[in-house]
Amino acid sequence: MIHIFRKNQRGLMLVIAILTIVAFIFLYNQGPLDDLAETRNAKIYGQTLTQANIDRQVKNYQLTLALGQYDLVSKLGGAGGDQASAVSEFVWNLLVLQHQAKALGVEPTDLQVAERIKAISVLQTNNQFDPVKYAAFLREQLAPRGFSERQIEEVMRDALRLEKVEAIVGAPVAIGDGEVREAAKILQAVTAAFVRFTAEDAAKGVQISPEEISGYFQRNTASLKTAESRVVRYVKFDLPEGPRPEGRAKIEALQQLADKATKFTDSLAGQSFTQGAASAGLAVHTSPAFDRTGASPGGQDTPGGEANNPPREIFSQIAPAAFLLSTVGKVSDVVQAGDAFYVVELSEWNPSRPLTLAEASPAIESRLRQTKAEEALRISANEKLHALRAAMEAGKSFAEAATELGLKVETLSAVSPMGESVTPEQRRVIAATLSLKDGEISGVESAPWGGFFVLLQSRQELPEAELAAKRAEIQEGLLENKRALLFVEWLRLSRDEAKISVPGQPRS
Repeated sequence: MIHIFRKNQRGLMLVIAILTIVAFIFLYNQGPLDDLAETRNAKIYGQTLTQANIDRQVKNYQLTLALGQYDLVSKLGGAGGDQASAVSEFVWNLLVLQHQAKALGVEPTDLQVAERIKAISVLQTNNQFDPVKYAAFLREQLAPRGFSERQIEEVMRDALRLEKVEAIVGAPVAIGDGEVREAAKILQAVTAAFVRFTAEDAAKGVQISPEEISGYFQRNTASLKTAESRVVRYVKFDLPEGPRPEGRAKIEALQQLADKATKFTDSLAGQSFTQGAASAGLAVHTSPAFDRTGASPGGQDTPGGEANNPPREIFSQIAPAAFLLSTVGKVSDVVQAGDAFYVVELSEWNPSRPLTLAEASPAIESRLRQTKAEEALRISANEKLHALRAAMEAGKSFAEAATELGLKVETLSAVSPMGESVTPEQRRVIAATLSLKDGEISGVESAPWGGFFVLLQSRQELPEAELAAKRAEIQEGLLENKRALLFVEWLRLSRDEAKISVPGQPRS
């Protein structure tokens, strides 16, 4: 049995790797993590953190992502757009959570932690905990990167701490009938009239001078850089041409491809990528340069066509694996992209560099044009809205006033925001009416197409039977929102109490 497991464990780990690849893409982008790991003499609750403690918390962040504990990450501030800030926020908030959970006496038991580990989706087969997957996950994915079983337990313990503390903090929350009825507005059909303003129209008269471009470049030189890019050589394992298999036959065919790809990576232990490909009868292709998203560094899509230039979506799927390779000549694990498998070797690493004025000018002009167009739209729309309101105060209807101003009026007639046929545009317009009373006009609202203002003509009351059917759902949503706000406030006050101090930064 052990022999059989060893024979097939690489295939098993390929499946697990596919399930967790998105987490590990972010997980092993070390730059911002290293920034925090270099912190010295930080203090929390009057105690100086050791380097080992900080390193352990950074690893907790990495593993929390890999295990799919996104609720823990997001609620502790680790899901921000700036990764360095996100890691820092998560680490300090996690230390606060751990301290407060102990003070409140809500530390999870070992049994609770074990049950939570068994519920991790990547460690299950047919919705049941799979010890084989767990052992393989530890050995193949975590141990080589310095993680251990104990760290998995600690992440699950933190997830349970969060739930227990949230339950205490949110316990006093209650929802009244008035709040339910107010929130039920999102379900009520709306009759309204609105006027839209498009960004395209606002941009027509916008002019950008060379001096403006040059000035922007001088002010933002530090942030105007090329994207880091990679060039790889790769081999491809694909299904044969002709009709594609379906169902079980397809699964078996893909497994065979995965086995071939795994065998190829094993063969590279004693030979070069080129030699291994030649021995296996595989063609080696070279990619154009691409960034972390798989796009070319200049922002243009990579050319289509197989052989040397497969479609861009292929590079978007192999780019994460390529960016995990830090040394030219290193080879990736097997990467699945659609119904094919790839093994890539890093051929060229192009670090980010400052853009020249000529290189940055097109993007700067586009950005300035957009900013000016948004400002022109806002000014024009507000002027029209002011004039329309004045005309209505003089006795004209909304439609009459709009026509005199050369504005096109669009209407919604008893449109439910939750209706199956409602469009995203209609839903956005309806959302702008939630704070309005019948007969009121909104301010200028932003929208993907530019902007708009809307007149609420009427809102249909929900029948009592329908409100009763939706009451529990509405109450749960309101409770969840209130509890989330309470937790944010609790965390803010707890951080104040922690007196976090980082040399070179203001006290948190």
